[in-house]
Amino acid sequence: MKLVEYSVQWAKGESFEGMCITIAGILTLICSLLIWKFGITVNAKALLIPAFVLGLLFSTMGSFMLYSNNKRVTEFQNAYQTDSEAFIQNEKKRVEDFQFMYPTSLAISAVCFLITVLAFAYSKNPTFHAIGIVLTVFGVSLIIIDYFSKERAQIYYDHILYNL
Repeated sequence: MKLVEYSVQWAKGESFEGMCITIAGILTLICSLLIWKFGITVNAKALLIPAFVLGLLFSTMGSFMLYSNNKRVTEFQNAYQTDSEAFIQNEKKRVEDFQFMYPTSLAISAVCFLITVLAFAYSKNPTFHAIGIVLTVFGVSLIIIDYFSKERAQIYYDHILYNL
């Protein structure tokens, strides 16, 4: 299989991930609307805005991933047909350049968990608890997303190195 076919597979995997994130964002927005409509407790009211913000964040991130990776499929094919060697070198550099994101997102997740623990341990404020809950969901989501993304990136990078 040519590298461009692996490139397209990688981009389609990223698009699928973006679609999942978008759906999670939309579901979170729906949940926040349901909390707004039916939530009568103090904790439910405190969760409304953080959940809504998380839903917007996921919807925006996922939509961007869908758009950019679907667009990238065509760009991959055109770039490979134009100059396959330059395409391979550019992809190698691009994949190497985004590897810093995996440890960074793990650190962000750890900070989210720490803030949640501190919010629940040292505060009785429902707003801080709600923010902590949303930060935990965000942190777990980052770990899950990166778990699959890192695997796909490594497989893709191995194919790039094989084609050099």
